Amino acid sequence: MKLSILSLASLLLTSIVSSHPVAIIKRASVADWRGRAIYQILTDRFARTDGSTSNCNNFSDYCGGTYRGIINKLDYVASLGFDAIWISPIPKNSPGGYHGYWATDFYSLNEHFGSSDDLKELVNAAHAKGIYVMLDVVANHAGPTNNGDYSGYTFDTSDRYHPQCKINYSDQSSIEQCWVADNLPDINTEDGNNVNTLNDIVFKWVTTYGFDGIRIDTVKHVRKDFWRGYQAAAGVFATGEVFDGNPLYVADYQNYMDSLINYPIYYALDDVFVSGKGFDRLSAQRGANFAAFKDVSILPIFIDNHDNPRFLSKKNDIALFKNALTYVLLGEGIPSVYYGSEQAYAGGGDPGNREPLWTSGFNTNSDMYGFIANINNNVRQKSDKSVYMDLDVQSNVYAFMHGSSLVVLNNYGSGASNQVTVNVSNKVPNDRQLKDVVSGITATVSGTSLTFNINNGLPAIFKM
Repeated sequence: MKLSILSLASLLLTSIVSSHPVAIIKRASVADWRGRAIYQILTDRFARTDGSTSNCNNFSDYCGGTYRGIINKLDYVASLGFDAIWISPIPKNSPGGYHGYWATDFYSLNEHFGSSDDLKELVNAAHAKGIYVMLDVVANHAGPTNNGDYSGYTFDTSDRYHPQCKINYSDQSSIEQCWVADNLPDINTEDGNNVNTLNDIVFKWVTTYGFDGIRIDTVKHVRKDFWRGYQAAAGVFATGEVFDGNPLYVADYQNYMDSLINYPIYYALDDVFVSGKGFDRLSAQRGANFAAFKDVSILPIFIDNHDNPRFLSKKNDIALFKNALTYVLLGEGIPSVYYGSEQAYAGGGDPGNREPLWTSGFNTNSDMYGFIANINNNVRQKSDKSVYMDLDVQSNVYAFMHGSSLVVLNNYGSGASNQVTVNVSNKVPNDRQLKDVVSGITATVSGTSLTFNINNGLPAIFKM
């Protein structure tokens, strides 16, 4: 369901999900998010309140990141050219829940991250810089218990959960009703009281703190028709995580919420830039997505996140990483870049991919920081953000248009200097001289084609 400013639906929800009056706030809609670029933050790993930079000894527990730490480093994000941040879930968690996904008392805040006032100040400070704030939320499960003791939990008795069972991923009912990781109590979302409570929780989070959007965790683990009411209760743009590469499976959830994280494209990008498959793999996936989804332009696209090994842990090649990131930043969808990408972090699987950012010193002079800032600030933010994909699809070269810029990607890798010719059709005038904002080289269109030499395997972004 798509809601706009001061949606009537959110006003009507007052009697359903809360006895308190609805705050008159601006509700961020699909249209508001369509041109945004997201910087994903793991709250515990981004910045400490005191600015200290010592490493963390145990990535499986709290390392000290806070809301106030984020406030202090918002200029670091803004200078990268991002106009939205996505932060970790906020409720009180089971011990060791540094990531936020193990909620116990959904109505209380995780004290490790800071106070209610700190969180309000973070949202206000972000808004003052033109940055939206997306909240990560969980409705599927609670955090691990101590031998089945639900004392202090919002859902405080065992009968408020589905019976414990191991997920059979070939059975959708099992996916929805058994326990993620075998130890996360699965909230019974067939129970009307539970549904009302979950709706009330997300309503209060959004209206209390003024979040602009939500990212919903573990969407496929809850019955589909639950999500319409949940998004309506939130009243803002919602994108959901359906951890699967099949576009037909993922796309069906767009009938129940605005958007889904684009895992199908993630796997295609991985195949092209990590495994070395041809760009026809990416083009074919785009076609499958276009046929399956209601609107592909509002699906967040990514190559790194907190659930998958970082790109550079799988393929230690900066040129390929830059090509993949260029697709994320300028291609079709809402860009989502994981913190640490701008410092070339290369952590492997969870929790190795959840490194503290402060050990980088928040270096704004690093190669990757400069690369991302250049694309965001000098190309993306200066364009109308329209795209024309699949302009030229070759085995090792892929061209598309972002606004009036011609983007040419390759998967040759670092050191490559191949001469390439791309078909620009009628998108760029004949005899037009173009300059690449990445390498500074110039090239001139001849007829309907452009020929140039790749610079050290890097992508080329030609501005007219």
